[in-house]
Amino acid sequence: MKRVALCLLLIAVVAASAVFAVRHYAPASAAAQKMLSPGPLSPGHAYLSSQCGACHQPAVGVTVAKCTACHAIAERLLGRQPTAFHASVQECSACHIEHQTTGVRPVVMDHLALARIGTRTLARASRSDPESAATLQSLEIWLHINSPKQLDASTAREALNCAGCHDNKDPHLKRFGSDCAQCHAFESWVVPGYQHPSPSSKDCVQCHQPPPSHLMEHFSMVSQKFAGKEGARVDQCFECHNTTSWNDIVGVGFYKHH
Repeated sequence: MKRVALCLLLIAVVAASAVFAVRHYAPASAAAQKMLSPGPLSPGHAYLSSQCGACHQPAVGVTVAKCTACHAIAERLLGRQPTAFHASVQECSACHIEHQTTGVRPVVMDHLALARIGTRTLARASRSDPESAATLQSLEIWLHINSPKQLDASTAREALNCAGCHDNKDPHLKRFGSDCAQCHAFESWVVPGYQHPSPSSKDCVQCHQPPPSHLMEHFSMVSQKFAGKEGARVDQCFECHNTTSWNDIVGVGFYKHH
């Protein structure tokens, strides 16, 4: 009789434990994940805060396979010229870093890391493999090297072909050539020590070209009248514009175009 009672008691304990586990395991697991998390996720990934396995593989960490499970299906993203190179770059975590301060986009533009990724991809690609043709073509545009052996710590940044990525957004309209590094540093697009020529300078067209609106009736119907310079020519930029900003109009102030 005692043995039967003991068995019934054991069954009751097991059942109670099962119920407790079902009710409390998920919250406990979420609490443990939150405690072990190195920081908050970016807004776009915030919904995965309690699902570490969505990005991390046990004993490995974040893997390309985990990233591409969601992002490789973004056909419009991969089809855009500025972001199309992601289709052949099989490394994500070098530039996309999560668990930073809340609200920060997980994008860290590290040109040195990009150069290293390019050389590693180049080393993996094979010219005899038809599937590698697109990757090799992209690398020939991005890099000034043909082999990863040409890359070392001192030449990594110089190996990048700036125009290969930025050519479609060249604000200089190719007037300064394709050697961006002669003026720009990798850390910032701002030119160190650059000062705009004197406000009295009248040779604006040396660097600037008029926008399309200035080559239409909009120039005489709106631009000239707003600036009070109805006799100004299109190439006389200094008549209407201050050197602080293109929309800082002489004698008027900042003009909100739209």
